[in-house]
Amino acid sequence: MSRRLSAVRTWAFASLVSFVGLSACQKADEVAPPPAEAGGQAILVEAVTLASGPGEARLRLSGLVEYKRETALSFGAPGEIESIRVDQGDRVSAGQTLATLRRTQGGADAEESAIARRTAELQLSRTQTLFDKGFASQAALDNARLALERVRETAAIIAPASGVVLRRSAERGQIVNAGQAVLWLGESAAGRIVRASATGEQAALIMRGAAAEVRIRSAVSVPGRVERIAAKSDDMTGAFEVEVKLENGADLRSGEVAEVIVAAGPGASSRSQGFVVPALALIDGRADQGVVYVIDDTGAARRRAVETGGVTDEGVLILKGLLAGDRVVTRGAALLREGDPVRLAAQ
Repeated sequence: MSRRLSAVRTWAFASLVSFVGLSACQKADEVAPPPAEAGGQAILVEAVTLASGPGEARLRLSGLVEYKRETALSFGAPGEIESIRVDQGDRVSAGQTLATLRRTQGGADAEESAIARRTAELQLSRTQTLFDKGFASQAALDNARLALERVRETAAIIAPASGVVLRRSAERGQIVNAGQAVLWLGESAAGRIVRASATGEQAALIMRGAAAEVRIRSAVSVPGRVERIAAKSDDMTGAFEVEVKLENGADLRSGEVAEVIVAAGPGASSRSQGFVVPALALIDGRADQGVVYVIDDTGAARRRAVETGGVTDEGVLILKGLLAGDRVVTRGAALLREGDPVRLAAQ
């Protein structure tokens, strides 16, 4: 009986081991994919081959339209505004009175103000007589005029040039301090400009005097020229200001958003390769850094870190990281991983 029980146990254990082994083999067959045929895993992509030499790169910047000179106008003394004769958008002429003010004399009553005014008028009259006879200097005459101006009961803002009132920040009856801006004037004769922002790499590729195309409202195109490139970046943004003077833009308004397209200077080729690739090719783009995939001689995709210089009409400007003859993946780049085999789609 004992021998028979031992045999049964041995048979049951062997059956269990066989069942577990068979189950494990079946599960492994279900999980493991069938071996791929050669080339069966290749990902279909499109690519561009970089030319043997850099072409002209065009940089795209954004900025705002402004008058070349936008002047803040204020009274030279504190007081109460008696009148403001213009409003935003009004066109004015040089010498036109724009606003008037009644002075406030701190600690002085009306009689004292009148005495001070008469004294200043008499002093100016005497100085003018002496100046006409050659006994007083021009500086003395100017000081006498300034002294009279300081004690006048009224003051005025006179337009320093012809232009357009851009902003008005005060109303009649308002008390203002000396030097407090009341009106902003855009001077017509100074012309219009665009103040655009550029990265350090872009600023290095832009030449002063370079021709530019300025696009407004996605339809209006105005020719311009780079007039100034800032020598120091903005403390907050790190961007460099590029000033583009518009050749004509009388109908443009200050504050309109503008897109500036300017060709990279001839020095670009000596500082970088200056290749332009389609935007689809760039992945993991951050600031002026990014990654592209380059197809090697075996047909595998290889990650390549690159340095960018902004967006152009044709795509992304690559400053460093690529060489002439490289095959850069465009469509399908986002699907790749390092070493993936690829095959090119017919283009």
